[in-house]
Amino acid sequence: MSHMPKTIVRSAAAAIMAVTLCATLLSVPAAAHHRPLEACSPSGDVCKSVRRVDGERRLRIALAAEYFERFRLCVTGPADEPTCHTYRVRDLGPVFGASILWRSNFPFEGPGAYTVAWKFTGGGRIGRALGFHVR
Repeated sequence: MSHMPKTIVRSAAAAIMAVTLCATLLSVPAAAHHRPLEACSPSGDVCKSVRRVDGERRLRIALAAEYFERFRLCVTGPADEPTCHTYRVRDLGPVFGASILWRSNFPFEGPGAYTVAWKFTGGGRIGRALGFHVR
């Protein structure tokens, strides 16, 4: 490596550090309080999020096409009692999906971790569960 230009050596070192960091992050178990706020399928055709938008927590799913007409959305709060409702997939213009207001549709169980799971109406989860915290 002594004959390689410094920029190549730095680029290689940066790449090794990035791969190591990614491998470390991927190996951390996802406990309820560490669930992500958003996730997409490997193909990117199904994306979900539980982010705050204009001060309100929105539980969103976006689909590249209308793969199914309805889905079940389940939220489990600190009391560990899941509440599930069925929603219709809508044409949102460039994508299909839904945006559900958490506080209007699911019980507030006090401060703590909340887990959100999207499911097919016939059973089976749509991708991984997401989560958020309430203080």
